[in-house]
Amino acid sequence: MGHQETLGIKMLRKEYDHIILLAHGSPDPLWKEPFESLYQQVSKVYGDGNVSLAYMELTSPSLEDVVAGLKGDFNTVAVLPLFLAVGRHLRHDVPKQIDALQRENLRIELLPPIGDDSLVKEAMQTVIANHLGKV
Repeated sequence: MGHQETLGIKMLRKEYDHIILLAHGSPDPLWKEPFESLYQQVSKVYGDGNVSLAYMELTSPSLEDVVAGLKGDFNTVAVLPLFLAVGRHLRHDVPKQIDALQRENLRIELLPPIGDDSLVKEAMQTVIANHLGKV
């Protein structure tokens, strides 16, 4: 299932109306910069109306803020954690947040963290190899 392109902006996969990129959060404002940069790049490709950036804690906007601010007719929203692995937050805290945000006309689905993706694992191995030297 590929992406469709309309007016130069790629469309989301048909199973989601909107995707929320979810980062952990930190009180350090510099910590946000890589996530804001990633969000800007992704929103240029897919459009601001198709993707949002939220933080689980300690930083705004929160997941609750983003869901409350969704404009349009959204039935299915996916939350893509920008986490390397499943830990306590993705097993307990985020599902609890999502359960509280579900509505009759809005289904929110938690996707696996990006760290589970083989492309991300390969990229990390490449970065490590670049620091250690090629085999």
